[in-house]
Amino acid sequence: MNRKIKLALLITTLVILAFPGGVLAKEALDDRIVAGGTFTLESGEVLDGSLIVFGGSAIIESGAAVAGDVVVFGGTASIDGLVEGSILGVGGTLNLSEHAVVEGDLSTLGGTFNQDEGAIVEGGVITGLRIPGLSVVPPRVSIPDLPRVGTMFRQNFNPFWEGAWFILRSLLWAASAALIVMFIPNVTERVSQTAVNQPFLSGGVGCLTAVVAPIALVILAITLIMLPVSLLGVLLLVAAWFFGRIAIGFEIGRRLGRAFDRNWAPPLAAGAGTFLLSVVVDGAGSFIPCVGWILPAIVGGIALGAVILSRFGTQTYPSNIISPDS
Repeated sequence: MNRKIKLALLITTLVILAFPGGVLAKEALDDRIVAGGTFTLESGEVLDGSLIVFGGSAIIESGAAVAGDVVVFGGTASIDGLVEGSILGVGGTLNLSEHAVVEGDLSTLGGTFNQDEGAIVEGGVITGLRIPGLSVVPPRVSIPDLPRVGTMFRQNFNPFWEGAWFILRSLLWAASAALIVMFIPNVTERVSQTAVNQPFLSGGVGCLTAVVAPIALVILAITLIMLPVSLLGVLLLVAAWFFGRIAIGFEIGRRLGRAFDRNWAPPLAAGAGTFLLSVVVDGAGSFIPCVGWILPAIVGGIALGAVILSRFGTQTYPSNIISPDS
């Protein structure tokens, strides 16, 4: 994905979080976002931007054109027109009909790709996880020899595998969220509501816990007798952070569905929202230098604090603290 698509995803997430109840426009910048619905670009029409499909269906008829890229996450794209950019399919289905022309590259990961006779892809075609030495992706990025030892670890860096692992990690987050919400939807909803009702308190409690708890656990581990308790504490902290992040993703998915007038089932909402959250948060931490860690730290603090305040989802923390005199 280019920077324009990443920016569109980030803006979409921030708008959904800022306006929970309204029906939002279905376009971000010049891009078209299809979430769980059907979009058809008819013959003669031109989309002056990129097309992003989340679990929906998109049809580009013969004679239609997309000026940007086409990105499909778990949906279906049937293309019989012109795509001036590249195409990326993750866990979805891409169909290129006989009049389709793709001027950029075409890549699929964990999805299905069908190309009719006559369809043209002017760039490279990468389907699935292929061995770099046998694909169009350069196997390694050569770095000139420098006197420092640290550069030795960069010589094996492959941008394709780095990007593939980033997408796969986001898909694993989405699958875990869908599975958890399928079995304990009410518990997850209590945590998400706590994060929404008390974001600052949750963030403060989470950050304080992240600072104090490791010190306490190390002290317990030093005594040896309390080592099992220390290990249990580490597992609980990781589980709380993991569960809290999924709960936030669940809330994002529900708001995303409402924004596009879709009544998604809880597992679908959790999977879509957590995937989007992972792309934005982990993307910021991976691709923004120096300050990229701030967004993952904020989300992680709110997630951990919401789980603690809700006692692992057994109760919803009150949105308003009522004074004794009222």
